Amino acid sequence: MKFSWRIFFLCIGVYIISLTIVGIVVTENTYNSSLQVEIERSLEEENNLHSTLTLYLLNNKRYNRDNLHIKDYSQSMVDIFKTEKGYLEIFDEHMNLLATNSPKIWPLPREELEAALAGKRNFILREDGAKHYLFISDELKINEEKILVGMIKDITHITNQRNTQYLFFVNVGLLGLFFVAIITSIISKFLMRPIEQLGQTAKSIASGNYQERVNIKTNDEIGLLGEQFNTMAKEIDQKIQQLKTESQRQQRFIDNLTHELRTPLTSIIGYAELLKSIDYDPDIFQKSLNYIHSEGTRMLNLSNKLMDVILLRRKALRLKTIDIQELLYNVQGIMKVKAQEKNIQLEVKIVDSFEIEVDADLFIGALVNLIDNAFKASPLNAKVSIGSNIVDDQKIIFIEDQGKGIPPLEQEKILEPFYRLEYSRSRREGGLGLGLTLSQEIIAGHGAQLKIHSKENIGTRFEIVF
Repeated sequence: MKFSWRIFFLCIGVYIISLTIVGIVVTENTYNSSLQVEIERSLEEENNLHSTLTLYLLNNKRYNRDNLHIKDYSQSMVDIFKTEKGYLEIFDEHMNLLATNSPKIWPLPREELEAALAGKRNFILREDGAKHYLFISDELKINEEKILVGMIKDITHITNQRNTQYLFFVNVGLLGLFFVAIITSIISKFLMRPIEQLGQTAKSIASGNYQERVNIKTNDEIGLLGEQFNTMAKEIDQKIQQLKTESQRQQRFIDNLTHELRTPLTSIIGYAELLKSIDYDPDIFQKSLNYIHSEGTRMLNLSNKLMDVILLRRKALRLKTIDIQELLYNVQGIMKVKAQEKNIQLEVKIVDSFEIEVDADLFIGALVNLIDNAFKASPLNAKVSIGSNIVDDQKIIFIEDQGKGIPPLEQEKILEPFYRLEYSRSRREGGLGLGLTLSQEIIAGHGAQLKIHSKENIGTRFEIVF
């Protein structure tokens, strides 16, 4: 069952139950109040009748000089009492009916008469088919004689009033039910509209449209759910994009690795086949063996570098505190010869001095790789700077060159294994393309972040941010 139908039937159910409870409580309270009023009025009427009959009997006894008994006035007393909805019964002390103007004789037992015999006025309610009656009995005593007087009141109109009120509630309830059904249907559709939008958006996202978002502007729980749904959809979209990017990166890694392996293997196999197909010639043999050895060594270096990347992720760092000036001047000394070979000026710029905890050997290796990359990008007589500063309480080590720069589309790719920029694609200048990958792994292992700022034909700035 749809949720909108559940809301509809829930509202209808609440309405019916509430109306039923209110109808019963109000009607029964009104009925009981009316019945109590009628009983009190009838008791008062019976009390007046009792006084009237007593006075009547006393007067007649006096005029007739006590020659007649009060039982002899039974019919006269009944004739005196004439009302539209009331009847009178006269009984002797043995509960024998003496006179009545009731349209029927009521069967025994008569509990109210038994109570009257004991000298207590009593009343009782009885049903006779669709009719309802109030029976009031009392003892009337003159001298030593006594009779039982029973008054019967037809109170069917009170019961009819109750039934009429119930019918009124039913009619009003049915009319109200019609309007409640219409209003509930409209409200449920209005309330369900954002949820339906959520469902449609979820379906769209499930079909692959990860940019789809819901547009819910309410300030209630549904609006909050919509915001959380959009946040979830955004996270999913980002994760999907990351997976796509990672998939592309892995594919480039496989392609580059395949290329790196195919080239030396092709050379090795080619020279091996050459040696198998020709007669022995010392020069050709020596040249071929040199190529085979060179390419084999290249494959071994490739394997070792890849192993370094794998082991680096598992290796525990041996941290020690070192002054940044000592670290940078040490790196300058290591790269001094290579800088002279390339006719590049390598300078140290200490803007802010501080201490850091690093694995000195690994971290120096990462800096050397970054500086070597700057050398490859720099022209002759250029300047490469390494230095340190503090920005917003973050310790920063930077390597800055005046080289060719890195195109924006390639800045994220240069940290991938085997990726080489156009100016470093030759093996003589570019190496294996794993230097920056190793540097990135080392820096990340120290809890730092490698940031790249570069403009083409202006230069590149690598920042290691702690």
